[in-house]
Amino acid sequence: MSKLDIDEQKIYDMFSQITVDSSKITKQVKNRLQKTYTKTQTSRHRLFLRHIIVAMVLSMFLVVSATAAVLGNFQWFMKKFNPSFGKVIEPIGVYSEDQGIRMEVIGAQKYDNRAIVYLSLQDMTGENRLTEKTAFRDGFSVKMNQRTPDKFLETKDSLLSGFSWKQKMIYFDSDTNTIYYEFNITTDLDTPLSDPLELGSSLIYFDEIAYEEEPINLSLSTIKDKDTVTIDKVQVWGGMNLADNYSLYTKALLPGNYASMPHGEKDQWISNIGIIDGKLHVQTGKIFNKEFGTSDPTIDIKDKDGNLISYDYSLVLLADGKNNFLDFERNDYGDAIYKYEEFIFSINLEDLSKYTLSYTGAVHSGVEGNWRVVANLSNSNPNILTWTNDISFEGHVFEYITLSPLGLQAMGTYKGEDCHIREMIIKVENVDGIIQLKGGGGSQNPENHTFNLNWDIETPIDVTKVTAIIIDDTRIPIVTN
Repeated sequence: MSKLDIDEQKIYDMFSQITVDSSKITKQVKNRLQKTYTKTQTSRHRLFLRHIIVAMVLSMFLVVSATAAVLGNFQWFMKKFNPSFGKVIEPIGVYSEDQGIRMEVIGAQKYDNRAIVYLSLQDMTGENRLTEKTAFRDGFSVKMNQRTPDKFLETKDSLLSGFSWKQKMIYFDSDTNTIYYEFNITTDLDTPLSDPLELGSSLIYFDEIAYEEEPINLSLSTIKDKDTVTIDKVQVWGGMNLADNYSLYTKALLPGNYASMPHGEKDQWISNIGIIDGKLHVQTGKIFNKEFGTSDPTIDIKDKDGNLISYDYSLVLLADGKNNFLDFERNDYGDAIYKYEEFIFSINLEDLSKYTLSYTGAVHSGVEGNWRVVANLSNSNPNILTWTNDISFEGHVFEYITLSPLGLQAMGTYKGEDCHIREMIIKVENVDGIIQLKGGGGSQNPENHTFNLNWDIETPIDVTKVTAIIIDDTRIPIVTN
């Protein structure tokens, strides 16, 4: 839970703006409290005032101490790591703690739909659960707002709204089990980041143990034809290298518990192995909808010379608690207890002893929780350049463009089957020269021929020095009022 709610944060911010010489206050308070009164009885009014004065002084001390701690941590961070976007961020010092893990936003800055955030994770339990592979993955989230409708949002229903981020680990302190990150966050233009900036996570992945073509310790020499179960096309939930006609897949192995996997985890196993219609089938099983633990596996075969033989195709089958395969027309993913993947191989079945199964996958550890922080930031709108007039370029129409110290973003439409915006070279011209941006991310809707894309920069752009943006060789100048 965050230590400061929104109202408390506002009060904190107001107190933080007060400049206090604590040494002078201390001296004045001591003199006032130690002063000897000649009256035989102290009035209740004066006593009350003395208590008020003490409370105010203590409150100021607490604010000064807290502010000093925030600034101290921020200044230490800036001096030690000299982060790429350090020139544009503000000190924050807000943290949230759950499951013994503290997430703290050290510094940040937001530009409408883009933000740069420096944060840390620390294991406060002393168990040292965090590693250099620690990540939020799909647990990470940011709060977004719907922009007030105007011209460029006339087609907003056809655009894909979402957000993306780049996570870079700056430093891992093994002594304190603390990780420092840089997060570069971008939302679609029609859903800007909330004000104040709010971000967090529901998951933290601690570590990952990867397995690459790990041998599975079992012999294939005794594998023979096996009893099968008939499956319908509506029971095939997916797979790899499948034909368009799922009706071709009519048989699968009966689920079981044939052998353990190389990692030894109980939530995943070799379910069954057998021969069906002249092909080798290897079926794996795992507990479904489990956040941490084993990843989906890849099963391959190696011959006696170590050559890797990949499967022809694979099937994904979901089952209930009694191992009945589910039908996606009558069931959904929430009904599944087990997930089975069946890998099918075309190999010489006369002598299976010369083949060895291999496993590729990973095992993850982590924890679920609720980490959420709110960062109050100053107004950064003066550092955003905006183009709202339609700009046509080779079958593409740029309807809305923004440029901030963190990069450029554009949304619009295109004609034809393909959108070629990502292939274009985007540059920024300023008084000191030309800066080429790097392709970032974004969303694209082929059905409605719309795009919402962004381009990144390695160090902040000083927008006051920008004179134009360049798309391929077309120069679009800054229009000043």
